[in-house]
Amino acid sequence: MAISHKSSKTGFITQSRLSTRKLVMASLLAGLTIILTRYGSIMLAGGTIRLGFGNLPVILSGILLGPIGGALTGIVGDLLGVLVLSQGGFHPGFTLSAALTGFIPGLVVALNHKKKFSFLNIVLANLLVYLVISLGLNTLWLTQLIGKSFFVLLPARGLAQGIVTVITIFLIYFLSKFFKYWEN
Repeated sequence: MAISHKSSKTGFITQSRLSTRKLVMASLLAGLTIILTRYGSIMLAGGTIRLGFGNLPVILSGILLGPIGGALTGIVGDLLGVLVLSQGGFHPGFTLSAALTGFIPGLVVALNHKKKFSFLNIVLANLLVYLVISLGLNTLWLTQLIGKSFFVLLPARGLAQGIVTVITIFLIYFLSKFFKYWEN
């Protein structure tokens, strides 16, 4: 049984369908993001820098399932991840960041859907996530939690997350070769 919602063809929103196949893919990617974020990453600098690839499945979800599917994958991964293994408690800002981590790549691909898996789309999606989420919002949420200045945290986070972003770009580009065949 498929759940569907229809939306207008205006702008970047097109008709989409939330099929069982897409729900299963979103669930698997949410589970993978929990594993990679909570168990497959290391915390540095007193918990202000997380080195890991927990964003990769959420970004992939946005590319494969669109902005709403990506956002939902990020939300589910974050909320269940906090329940499974909380690393510092719950902060709703990080849930917003997780949602946007899936939404932004989905939006980038929706705006250029003819070349869904192009290297440019993948780079642009990851760069926006890096700048808006990793450097911007997540650093802001950390300043609220630990009380250090935004600009004190930014340089080290920028370097660490920049390296992770470059690796993520190439991993997603490599993986996209396999997901090209997974279409509607």
